[in-house]
Amino acid sequence: MLLETLINPKPKTTVYFAVISFLFLAIPSLDNNLVNSHTEFPYPYLIFFSSIFILLLHAFGLNNLIYNNNIIKKENLIIATVFISLNTFNIGVFKDIISSFLLLFFVNKLFESYQKEYPFNEIFICSLIISLLVIINSIMVLLLPLIVISGLIFNFSNWRCYIVSLIGLSMPLLVYVIIMSLVGDEITPFKYVSCPIFSDNIADLMIFYKANIWVANIFIIITTISLFEFFNWLYKKSIRSRKSFFILLSFLIISIAIGIFGNEKNWYIVLAPISVFIANYFTYTKKRNLANILFYVFIFTSLYYRCMIII
Repeated sequence: MLLETLINPKPKTTVYFAVISFLFLAIPSLDNNLVNSHTEFPYPYLIFFSSIFILLLHAFGLNNLIYNNNIIKKENLIIATVFISLNTFNIGVFKDIISSFLLLFFVNKLFESYQKEYPFNEIFICSLIISLLVIINSIMVLLLPLIVISGLIFNFSNWRCYIVSLIGLSMPLLVYVIIMSLVGDEITPFKYVSCPIFSDNIADLMIFYKANIWVANIFIIITTISLFEFFNWLYKKSIRSRKSFFILLSFLIISIAIGIFGNEKNWYIVLAPISVFIANYFTYTKKRNLANILFYVFIFTSLYYRCMIII
């Protein structure tokens, strides 16, 4: 069975996964007009294949992040496979791909703060990453409360950590002011950082849902089963895994809010946290026959939609 192959994978399995993932993600390149119409940058094919490279790094990075922090203790490629499969909808979201990739470092530092009374280094780096992300995508400022939530869950919530967080947030601005002062240019920081723009994307999401109703329903059903499985087996997880999952759950909720109230491409941020919950189900559920059937349906549905967007 495919799931068993992806658990404790051999080196050749990892190579096969990378090649197949590249081919899967490259399917839209068969339609020249599709690639050209879904990017605001020059050299659309360069941006497109750069996106594929970043997505593969993202998949492996997310997979290793979860395993190395003992959140899912079985070494596997299921997280990476689920993440790549969810990217069936992805085309023309380069800025959000970069944002999501940088958030891996943000989340990793949050997890590294576990059992540290004063995780100043981790909090500083987390705040610095958010500050840099705001320059790329201003709505990422909504992820700031995740630092506070992590402090409450990991028991390091104190005023010193919040002061360090403010210093991390202000670092890019301080560097900018220093550089502008040295070169003698006018200091206009808001030229590079804009206020978040909130909109209601529910109507657009419903249009997308109705246009792809059976594909969307399969993903929704598998996601719902995965979340139920997570809550049913939560008490069996280690304390660190349990607390880390609550941080991921908070990350997922905030990401959904960003997807709903940001622009139509911000939904991409949801894929990383939801991949972990789906992979957790496929890895640990005792109903292996059902899990294998759902996994094959999940993979084939993803491939079907990826092919249909060029037809």
